[in-house]
Amino acid sequence: MAALVCAAAPAGAEENYPTRPIRWIVAWPAGGTTDVIARVVAQKVSEIIGQAIVIDNRGGAAAMIGMNAAVQATPDGYTFLVSDSALSSVAALNGKLPFDPEKDLVPVTMFVTVAHVLVVRKDLPVQSVKELVALARSKPKALNFGSGGIGSPLHLAGELFRARAGIEWTHIPYRGSGPAVAAVVAGEVDVATPTLPNTIGQVTGGNIRALAVMTAKRSPSLPDVPTIAEAGISDAEAFAYYGLHAVKGTPRAMIDRMYDACIKALNSPDLRAKLREQSADVVADTPAEYGSFIQADTQKWNEIIKAAGLSKDN
Repeated sequence: MAALVCAAAPAGAEENYPTRPIRWIVAWPAGGTTDVIARVVAQKVSEIIGQAIVIDNRGGAAAMIGMNAAVQATPDGYTFLVSDSALSSVAALNGKLPFDPEKDLVPVTMFVTVAHVLVVRKDLPVQSVKELVALARSKPKALNFGSGGIGSPLHLAGELFRARAGIEWTHIPYRGSGPAVAAVVAGEVDVATPTLPNTIGQVTGGNIRALAVMTAKRSPSLPDVPTIAEAGISDAEAFAYYGLHAVKGTPRAMIDRMYDACIKALNSPDLRAKLREQSADVVADTPAEYGSFIQADTQKWNEIIKAAGLSKDN
Protein backbone atom coordinates (compact mmCIF):
# COMPACT_ATOMS: atom_id res chain seq x y z
CA MET A 1 0.00 0.00 0.00
CA ALA A 2 2.82 2.41 0.91
CA ALA A 3 4.46 1.76 -2.46
CA LEU A 4 1.19 2.56 -4.24
CA VAL A 5 0.82 5.79 -2.33
CA CYS A 6 4.35 6.84 -3.22
CA ALA A 7 3.91 5.81 -6.83
CA ALA A 8 0.71 7.83 -7.07
CA ALA A 9 2.34 11.00 -5.81
CA PRO A 10 2.13 13.87 -8.30
CA ALA A 11 5.15 14.47 -10.49
CA GLY A 12 7.40 17.03 -8.90
CA ALA A 13 6.02 16.42 -5.39
CA GLU A 14 9.49 15.74 -4.02
CA GLU A 15 10.98 18.79 -5.70
CA ASN A 16 8.25 21.09 -4.32
CA TYR A 17 8.21 19.51 -0.87
CA PRO A 18 6.77 20.55 1.51
CA THR A 19 3.51 21.98 0.23
CA ARG A 20 1.41 21.56 3.39
CA PRO A 21 1.85 21.29 7.16
CA ILE A 22 4.01 18.46 8.52
CA ARG A 23 3.16 16.36 11.55
CA TRP A 24 5.74 15.53 14.21
CA ILE A 25 4.49 12.79 16.52
CA VAL A 26 5.63 13.07 20.15
CA ALA A 27 5.16 9.77 21.99
CA TRP A 28 4.64 11.51 25.34
CA PRO A 29 2.08 13.91 26.83
CA ALA A 30 2.46 17.66 26.43
CA GLY A 31 4.73 19.43 28.89
CA GLY A 32 7.45 16.80 29.24
CA THR A 33 11.03 17.28 28.10
CA THR A 34 10.47 15.51 24.76
CA ASP A 35 7.50 17.74 24.02
CA VAL A 36 9.32 20.93 25.02
CA ILE A 37 12.38 20.11 22.90
CA ALA A 38 10.16 19.15 19.95
CA ARG A 39 8.23 22.42 20.04
CA VAL A 40 11.32 24.59 20.36
CA VAL A 41 13.05 22.87 17.41
CA ALA A 42 9.88 22.64 15.31
CA GLN A 43 9.30 26.38 15.50
CA LYS A 44 12.68 27.13 13.92
CA VAL A 45 12.47 24.31 11.35
CA SER A 46 9.04 25.60 10.33
CA GLU A 47 10.51 29.02 9.58
CA ILE A 48 13.18 27.43 7.39
CA ILE A 49 10.93 25.13 5.33
CA GLY A 50 8.08 27.61 5.04
CA GLN A 51 5.40 25.25 6.37
CA ALA A 52 3.82 24.74 9.77
CA ILE A 53 4.96 21.78 11.85
CA VAL A 54 2.14 20.41 13.97
CA ILE A 55 3.08 18.59 17.18
CA ASP A 56 0.86 15.52 17.67
CA ASN A 57 1.12 14.21 21.24
CA ARG A 58 0.43 10.45 21.37
CA GLY A 59 1.39 9.53 24.91
CA GLY A 60 0.86 6.18 26.60
CA ALA A 61 2.32 2.69 27.03
CA ALA A 62 5.84 4.01 27.61
CA ALA A 63 6.01 5.63 24.15
CA MET A 64 4.74 2.57 22.28
CA ILE A 65 1.48 4.25 21.20
CA GLY A 66 3.26 7.17 19.58
CA MET A 67 5.91 5.00 17.95
CA ASN A 68 3.28 2.67 16.54
CA ALA A 69 1.32 5.63 15.16
CA ALA A 70 4.44 6.83 13.35
CA VAL A 71 5.24 3.40 11.94
CA GLN A 72 1.71 3.05 10.56
CA ALA A 73 1.64 6.51 8.98
CA THR A 74 1.73 6.98 5.22
CA PRO A 75 5.39 7.45 4.18
CA ASP A 76 4.73 10.61 2.17
CA GLY A 77 7.11 12.93 4.01
CA TYR A 78 4.41 14.58 6.08
CA THR A 79 4.74 12.50 9.25
CA PHE A 80 7.86 12.16 11.42
CA LEU A 81 8.51 10.80 14.90
CA VAL A 82 10.27 12.93 17.49
CA SER A 83 12.45 10.10 18.75
CA ASP A 84 13.99 9.92 22.19
CA SER A 85 15.73 7.57 24.60
CA ALA A 86 12.70 5.28 24.77
CA LEU A 87 13.68 4.05 21.31
CA SER A 88 16.74 2.34 22.83
CA SER A 89 14.79 0.36 25.42
CA VAL A 90 11.26 -0.23 24.12
CA ALA A 91 11.95 -3.67 22.64
CA ALA A 92 13.76 -5.07 25.68
CA LEU A 93 11.14 -3.74 28.08
CA ASN A 94 8.09 -4.88 26.15
CA GLY A 95 9.19 -8.14 24.53
CA LYS A 96 7.77 -8.75 21.07
CA LEU A 97 6.60 -5.53 19.40
CA PRO A 98 4.17 -4.97 16.51
CA PHE A 99 6.98 -3.07 14.79
CA ASP A 100 10.77 -3.06 14.55
CA PRO A 101 12.19 0.33 15.62
CA GLU A 102 15.38 -0.20 13.62
CA LYS A 103 13.70 -1.39 10.41
CA ASP A 104 10.45 0.59 10.41
CA LEU A 105 11.88 4.01 11.25
CA VAL A 106 14.60 5.95 9.43
CA PRO A 107 16.95 8.21 11.43
CA VAL A 108 17.14 11.85 10.37
CA THR A 109 19.26 13.55 13.05
CA MET A 110 19.74 13.77 16.80
CA PHE A 111 18.72 17.20 18.05
CA VAL A 112 20.24 17.29 21.53
CA THR A 113 21.35 15.32 24.55
CA VAL A 114 20.41 16.10 28.15
CA ALA A 115 22.32 14.84 31.17
CA HIS A 116 20.87 12.71 33.93
CA VAL A 117 21.84 13.94 37.39
CA LEU A 118 22.34 11.91 40.56
CA VAL A 119 20.48 13.82 43.28
CA VAL A 120 19.64 13.17 46.92
CA ARG A 121 17.28 14.77 49.43
CA LYS A 122 18.90 17.78 51.05
CA ASP A 123 19.00 16.30 54.53
CA LEU A 124 20.52 12.95 53.56
CA PRO A 125 23.86 12.81 55.44
CA VAL A 126 26.08 12.48 52.36
CA GLN A 127 28.03 15.13 50.46
CA SER A 128 29.51 13.00 47.68
CA VAL A 129 28.94 9.89 45.57
CA LYS A 130 31.58 8.09 47.63
CA GLU A 131 29.65 8.81 50.82
CA LEU A 132 26.36 7.75 49.20
CA VAL A 133 27.84 4.44 48.11
CA ALA A 134 29.28 3.85 51.59
CA LEU A 135 25.92 4.56 53.19
CA ALA A 136 24.09 2.26 50.78
CA ARG A 137 26.57 -0.56 51.37
CA SER A 138 26.30 -0.19 55.14
CA LYS A 139 22.50 -0.47 54.97
CA PRO A 140 21.48 -2.63 51.95
CA LYS A 141 18.05 -1.69 50.55
CA ALA A 142 17.51 0.92 53.28
CA LEU A 143 17.76 3.82 50.84
CA ASN A 144 14.73 4.58 48.66
CA PHE A 145 15.25 5.36 44.98
CA GLY A 146 12.50 7.29 43.19
CA SER A 147 11.92 6.97 39.43
CA GLY A 148 9.46 8.09 36.78
CA GLY A 149 8.05 4.57 36.53
CA ILE A 150 9.31 1.06 35.90
CA GLY A 151 11.50 1.07 32.80
CA SER A 152 11.46 4.85 32.47
CA PRO A 153 14.70 6.63 31.52
CA LEU A 154 15.02 7.80 35.13
CA HIS A 155 14.66 4.22 36.34
CA LEU A 156 17.22 2.88 33.87
CA ALA A 157 19.75 5.61 34.72
CA GLY A 158 19.39 4.67 38.37
CA GLU A 159 19.77 0.95 37.62
CA LEU A 160 22.95 1.71 35.70
CA PHE A 161 24.41 3.63 38.64
CA ARG A 162 23.29 0.99 41.15
CA ALA A 163 24.87 -1.80 39.12
CA ARG A 164 28.16 0.02 38.56
CA ALA A 165 28.37 1.10 42.22
CA GLY A 166 27.55 -2.40 43.47
CA ILE A 167 24.80 -1.29 45.85
CA GLU A 168 21.18 -2.19 46.62
CA TRP A 169 18.27 0.11 47.33
CA THR A 170 14.47 0.03 47.30
CA HIS A 171 12.86 1.24 44.07
CA ILE A 172 9.76 3.42 44.36
CA PRO A 173 8.20 4.21 40.96
CA TYR A 174 6.17 7.39 40.39
CA ARG A 175 4.00 8.47 37.46
CA GLY A 176 6.55 10.58 35.67
CA SER A 177 9.76 12.46 36.33
CA GLY A 178 8.02 15.47 37.87
CA PRO A 179 6.47 13.50 40.75
CA ALA A 180 9.77 11.64 41.28
CA VAL A 181 11.70 14.90 41.68
CA ALA A 182 8.95 16.27 43.93
CA ALA A 183 9.32 13.17 46.11
CA VAL A 184 13.03 13.88 46.60
CA VAL A 185 12.25 17.50 47.47
CA ALA A 186 9.62 16.37 49.98
CA GLY A 187 12.00 13.82 51.50
CA GLU A 188 9.77 10.88 50.54
CA VAL A 189 12.70 9.21 48.76
CA ASP A 190 16.44 9.50 49.23
CA VAL A 191 17.85 9.32 45.70
CA ALA A 192 16.82 9.93 42.08
CA THR A 193 18.46 10.29 38.67
CA PRO A 194 16.30 12.79 36.74
CA THR A 195 17.32 14.74 33.68
CA LEU A 196 18.86 18.16 34.21
CA PRO A 197 15.90 20.25 32.91
CA ASN A 198 13.61 18.51 35.41
CA THR A 199 15.84 19.24 38.40
CA ILE A 200 18.05 22.28 37.76
CA GLY A 201 15.71 24.68 39.55
CA GLN A 202 15.46 22.48 42.62
CA VAL A 203 19.23 22.03 42.76
CA THR A 204 20.10 25.71 42.38
CA GLY A 205 17.32 26.56 44.83
CA GLY A 206 18.88 24.33 47.46
CA ASN A 207 15.88 22.00 47.71
CA ILE A 208 17.87 18.92 46.68
CA ARG A 209 21.57 18.13 46.39
CA ALA A 210 23.29 17.13 43.14
CA LEU A 211 26.17 14.70 43.66
CA ALA A 212 27.15 14.10 40.01
CA VAL A 213 26.12 14.65 36.43
CA MET A 214 26.04 11.32 34.62
CA THR A 215 27.93 12.48 31.54
CA ALA A 216 31.53 12.53 30.33
CA LYS A 217 31.82 16.31 30.70
CA ARG A 218 30.60 18.67 33.38
CA SER A 219 27.45 20.61 32.62
CA PRO A 220 27.69 24.39 32.12
CA SER A 221 24.44 24.57 34.11
CA LEU A 222 26.11 22.95 37.15
CA PRO A 223 29.83 23.62 36.63
CA ASP A 224 30.79 22.76 40.22
CA VAL A 225 29.13 19.34 40.17
CA PRO A 226 31.54 16.53 39.18
CA THR A 227 30.90 14.00 36.45
CA ILE A 228 30.01 10.49 37.53
CA ALA A 229 33.52 9.30 36.53
CA GLU A 230 35.16 12.11 38.50
CA ALA A 231 33.02 11.01 41.45
CA GLY A 232 34.55 7.54 41.25
CA ILE A 233 32.02 5.45 39.30
CA SER A 234 33.23 4.37 35.86
CA ASP A 235 31.13 3.32 32.86
CA ALA A 236 27.98 4.87 34.34
CA GLU A 237 27.20 7.61 31.84
CA ALA A 238 23.50 8.24 31.28
CA PHE A 239 21.93 10.96 29.19
CA ALA A 240 18.66 11.41 27.38
CA TYR A 241 18.65 12.07 23.65
CA TYR A 242 16.05 13.66 21.40
CA GLY A 243 15.93 13.62 17.62
CA LEU A 244 13.85 12.90 14.54
CA HIS A 245 12.93 9.75 12.62
CA ALA A 246 11.06 9.38 9.34
CA VAL A 247 8.61 6.66 8.40
CA LYS A 248 10.13 3.77 6.44
CA GLY A 249 9.48 4.29 2.74
CA THR A 250 9.57 8.09 2.89
CA PRO A 251 11.28 9.38 -0.29
CA ARG A 252 14.96 10.04 0.36
CA ALA A 253 14.73 13.53 -1.11
CA MET A 254 12.11 14.47 1.48
CA ILE A 255 14.18 13.06 4.34
CA ASP A 256 17.19 14.97 3.06
CA ARG A 257 15.13 18.17 2.88
CA MET A 258 14.02 17.73 6.49
CA TYR A 259 17.57 16.88 7.56
CA ASP A 260 18.97 20.03 5.93
CA ALA A 261 16.31 22.17 7.60
CA CYS A 262 16.99 20.61 11.02
CA ILE A 263 20.74 21.16 10.73
CA LYS A 264 20.25 24.81 9.75
CA ALA A 265 17.86 25.26 12.65
CA LEU A 266 20.13 23.56 15.20
CA ASN A 267 23.10 25.66 14.08
CA SER A 268 21.21 28.94 14.37
CA PRO A 269 22.30 31.09 17.34
CA ASP A 270 18.75 31.83 18.51
CA LEU A 271 17.71 28.17 18.68
CA ARG A 272 20.95 27.18 20.39
CA ALA A 273 20.28 29.84 23.02
CA LYS A 274 16.78 28.46 23.63
CA LEU A 275 18.11 24.92 23.92
CA ARG A 276 20.77 26.04 26.39
CA GLU A 277 17.92 27.35 28.53
CA GLN A 278 16.71 23.73 28.62
CA SER A 279 20.21 22.57 29.68
CA ALA A 280 20.44 20.71 26.38
CA ASP A 281 23.59 20.11 24.32
CA VAL A 282 23.14 20.36 20.54
CA VAL A 283 24.32 17.35 18.50
CA ALA A 284 23.04 17.80 14.92
CA ASP A 285 24.62 14.60 13.58
CA THR A 286 24.10 12.78 10.27
CA PRO A 287 21.42 10.11 9.74
CA ALA A 288 24.11 7.41 9.68
CA GLU A 289 25.67 8.68 12.91
CA TYR A 290 22.30 8.81 14.63
CA GLY A 291 21.49 5.28 13.52
CA SER A 292 24.84 3.94 14.74
CA PHE A 293 24.43 5.67 18.08
CA ILE A 294 21.00 4.13 18.65
CA GLN A 295 22.32 0.64 17.86
CA ALA A 296 25.07 1.00 20.46
CA ASP A 297 22.76 2.65 22.98
CA THR A 298 20.16 -0.09 22.55
CA GLN A 299 22.75 -2.78 23.31
CA LYS A 300 23.89 -0.91 26.41
CA TRP A 301 20.41 -0.51 27.88
CA ASN A 302 19.30 -4.01 26.92
CA GLU A 303 22.10 -5.37 29.10
CA ILE A 304 21.04 -3.17 32.03
CA ILE A 305 17.37 -4.09 31.57
CA LYS A 306 18.07 -7.82 31.55
CA ALA A 307 20.46 -7.61 34.50
CA ALA A 308 17.80 -5.76 36.51
CA GLY A 309 15.18 -8.38 35.61
CA LEU A 310 12.99 -5.85 33.76
CA SER A 311 12.99 -7.64 30.40
CA LYS A 312 9.87 -9.58 29.45
CA ASP A 313 12.15 -12.09 27.77
CA ASN A 314 13.68 -13.04 31.14
